[in-house]
Parts: sequence; C-alpha cells; structure tokens
Amino acid sequence: KAATTTTPAVGGSYSGRDSGADSFSPEAIAIGDDLLVQFDLQPGDYDEAEAGCLGSALIDSLGKTGAQGISTVQDPTPEELTAIETSFDACISGRTLGPAITTLFFSELPGSVAPDQSVESCVAGEIDGTTGQLIVGLYGGSNDGSIPTQFLDILDVCVPDDVVAELFVAELTADGSFTTPQAECIAEQVAPQLPISTLAQAGQSGELPADVQALIESATASCLVGG
Repeated sequence: KAATTTTPAVGGSYSGRDSGADSFSPEAIAIGDDLLVQFDLQPGDYDEAEAGCLGSALIDSLGKTGAQGISTVQDPTPEELTAIETSFDACISGRTLGPAITTLFFSELPGSVAPDQSVESCVAGEIDGTTGQLIVGLYGGSNDGSIPTQFLDILDVCVPDDVVAELFVAELTADGSFTTPQAECIAEQVAPQLPISTLAQAGQSGELPADVQALIESATASCLVGG
C-alpha cells in the first residue's frame, strides 16, 4: 500500500523512515532505488524501507512524474536538489550513507587505504540528519569534482593522525622519490599537523599550502640526514 505521509522539512523526521518496506508502494521503492544507485549506493548498503521512504518523499515533493524523472547525471534543477536534500535528510540515515561515502573517498586517495570501522562510524554519526545536505554538496553543488568543505571538516574530526600518516607515506612513496622508512620518518613529523582535508585538497590541486610545504621540507631535511 502507498504510504500516508507529509512532505518532510530539512533535518526533520519523515514518519515512514522507521516503517517496514511494506508500508511503501513498489513504485516508491523503485524510485528510491533508482536515485540511490545514482549516488553509488547498492541495495546491500540500505534497506527497502529507506528506499521506499525516499521515493515516497520525492513523490510528495515533486509529484509522481517529477520523482520518476529525477536525475543527478543531467544537471538537476534547484527544485529537484531541494527535494533530494529534504528527502535524504529525512529518510537516509548517517549509518547508511556514512560507510559508502567514506569508502568512496578513501578509494580515491593514494595507497588505497581502507577506512576502519571507527572512522566510518564517526562519519555516520556526524552526518546523521544532514545526509541530504552532504549528497547535494557532493553531487549537485558543483561539477568541478571538488570535495565539499562540510565533508572535509567531518573527515578532520573523524580521521586520526595515524591514518593521515599512512596516506601520506603512500603519497611520498608513489613515485619512488622516497623509501618507505624515509617516508615514515617524514610522515611521523608532519601528520599531526596535516589535516586530511589539506591532503585531499592538495591531491586535487597538486599544491600544498606554503606553511605545510615548509613543514614537509624541514621534516625531509631532518629524515634524510645521513641517509
């Protein structure tokens, strides 16, 4: 049967989110599935109740035809972005989105370091209730491939220094410029002062801030003495 709901507000609690999948029509579940797949989530990452809640919320916001035609691939309209944001905020938990988004981010970093469960759990907690804002920032806010400041700030909270050091070692050894012991020595000095957001932004731009570059040069000189 179709869900009986009202349009959710940003950060609100959509009444159907905690209902079973049978609370939503197959059509609503299909719409939710289609949109979640566009955001790199797979059926194992979420359950049908969340997909149904999302689809039903989108139908409430955009109408059936609008919800069925929504696409993140071809420049969603401002109205569609608003509907996506409010519907995700209300229907898709941080517990669902956090691991998928965190794994995707780490997969694009040097060394293919996988995030551990504590990082995923931290991200999940930080984004719960604002998953729509994050989704729109990641996929709908710009087409330049930049990572939203909101997500980088969350990663700075959730990713510990030892993980940053591991990523930095992978970056330093990638082209053979440093041996692993040399890179580990440099990373040990630099990582506590190198937020993962800075590392990620440098990976996109190819440049580090001047103060960070100076810190790396100092650590490099120290670690290569006698080496």
